[in-house]
Amino acid sequence: MTGFRLLVVIVALAGGCTRTFKATVIQPNPLANQHETLRDSEKVQEPDPARATERATPVHNHRYPLFNVAAFTMVSKDRLRFHVQVDHKWEEYADLKTWQVYLEDDKGHRWLPEAIEHPTTRIITRMWDREVQTARRNMYGDIVALNDDGWKNRQTMGSLSVYRGRADFVFYQRDMFSVNVRSLKLVVKRPGEAFEFTWRFADNIASGE
Repeated sequence: MTGFRLLVVIVALAGGCTRTFKATVIQPNPLANQHETLRDSEKVQEPDPARATERATPVHNHRYPLFNVAAFTMVSKDRLRFHVQVDHKWEEYADLKTWQVYLEDDKGHRWLPEAIEHPTTRIITRMWDREVQTARRNMYGDIVALNDDGWKNRQTMGSLSVYRGRADFVFYQRDMFSVNVRSLKLVVKRPGEAFEFTWRFADNIASGE
């Protein structure tokens, strides 16, 4: 969806032995405007795309952003389909069939998925140039520029591989969703790690304003 004010809040909590990542987005309730029903939600992503700009390097490969994303499609008021993506350096963790998932609304109602569909896990490899260039320094020894002479000392390209898991979680319950629902929270967890993706519905979020 475009044209809507979007607010993302990211919180990482380390409590006990489980590390929990929380991300929240604010959008209109999909049923708020019957003339313009929004079937697809905004994406909730951890980390926030605005701060996931650092590139992996041989020394700092821990900075490679692992994008964990969730969005939902309102099939009907009785059925919601959540599209989830989890990135991880271990294949087993990226397999969404190994995670526990549940959905909760602002009234505390909780549902387990009726089905998990289209689960896939694939490896993603990123490569970068490790070109070594000669530094130019000023009279104080500070680096002021780099010479375009990386061809003199060729280096092998750096690489980093992560696993990306995707799956759809389908929830069904009679009259599960209505215009009175103020928020939905999808919890995706396994021992040692958890994600909480939250959608808050605000009436004053309007298209084109």
